Amino acid sequence: MSSRFKDKLKKIRDDSAKRGQSDLQTRSDEDLQRSERTVMAFEFREKVEALIEEFVENFRAEAPGFVLNRGFFEGKYMLALRQDEAIQDDHGGEHSYFSRVMFLIDPHAQDHEIVLQCRKTLRNADLETAFNRGPMVEATLATMAAFIEEQFLGFAEGYFTDADSPKATIEG
Repeated sequence: MSSRFKDKLKKIRDDSAKRGQSDLQTRSDEDLQRSERTVMAFEFREKVEALIEEFVENFRAEAPGFVLNRGFFEGKYMLALRQDEAIQDDHGGEHSYFSRVMFLIDPHAQDHEIVLQCRKTLRNADLETAFNRGPMVEATLATMAAFIEEQFLGFAEGYFTDADSPKATIEG
């Protein structure tokens, strides 16, 4: 091989290595920023989760049969307070009912926004879904707490007020 050819190959390799290091540095900076946003979103989600847990404990003090479940639902982090009930009708027949208040926490790290969704089911009847959204800043936590409280109170009002309604609607 000629010396000139070897020199060109070496230059191509060296130029490629320099570009690769530059690309790697650029990607590393972008990855670091993305990671920081993701970590911040998870930390904010945990603060919202702690708010929900506080209301859960207060609700369970009044309705101890409810169980808290955690997991993922439709790609969002979920906390669901649920209870299965067996209620007898006037003829001695037993019917099963399912009640829940479910919160879906969906942080959007890139937009620096969080969406909180609440779905309620009262004795097998799905109620209207409610949403709250805001920037991931400390001030939003107060808004989220008020939203969570409103959802729990609405659910409790329906649950405790209509406690006898399934019995009245069951036909033997």
